Amino acid sequence: MKKLLFLVLAFLSFLDIYSQDTIVFAKEKNTKKDVIIFDLFNDFWQDAPSVVNLRSINQGISVSAMINKPIGYSNFSLAFGLGLSSHNMYSDAVPVLGRDINNKPDGTVQFIKLGNYANKTVEYNINKLNVTYIDIPVEIKFITRSEKKKTFRSSLGFKFGYNISNHTKYRGEDYIEETDDYVTIKKSNIKYINNWHYGIIARVGYGKYNLMAYYSLSKLFEKGKLTDNNKEYNIYPISIGISFIPF
Repeated sequence: MKKLLFLVLAFLSFLDIYSQDTIVFAKEKNTKKDVIIFDLFNDFWQDAPSVVNLRSINQGISVSAMINKPIGYSNFSLAFGLGLSSHNMYSDAVPVLGRDINNKPDGTVQFIKLGNYANKTVEYNINKLNVTYIDIPVEIKFITRSEKKKTFRSSLGFKFGYNISNHTKYRGEDYIEETDDYVTIKKSNIKYINNWHYGIIARVGYGKYNLMAYYSLSKLFEKGKLTDNNKEYNIYPISIGISFIPF
């Protein structure tokens, strides 16, 4: 009887210790609240006018500060925050206002090749269109815990933002005056750039490094504003890169 009582007490003690450890383990799975994420990516611009030859490498960067809200004691959490993203489109053409037969702006924008401004090929080092947004990302995250503090993580979410800056930057021969002088030309507030952008974002990886992808559901220019030979185009980026989570 004493042996049975001893075994019962020992078993109950084991259950108590096990349940305490389990609760602590569950609580420790997803206690990290704040996350800083740096994204380095390449933009693959879709549906550009045929006159535009895009560079293969169109590097961009974004940074986000996010708060994780654990969903119960699961490995899932809801994350949201504030971010800043910058996208670049390198090409051999510049956006200009479309004009009617009377040479007056017709309410559209089109890309014109740099070579069309002179009777020779224009030499240049940089010719890009940049757009910068302040973003609000919202993601569902799945994160595992390991003893070595190395975690597998994946997330799927939505990001939308407001355009706070856009400009073109050119550095090369003076295509306006048609001279060999090297000049830097920067033009801000490009007409008919969309004020808003939004799309789907996903990440998957291990530890501090993750692969990321962003698919834009919005277009770079306002609907019906970007044309070429009376055809409408809707440029938008697909971004693929690496996320770095330092903390």
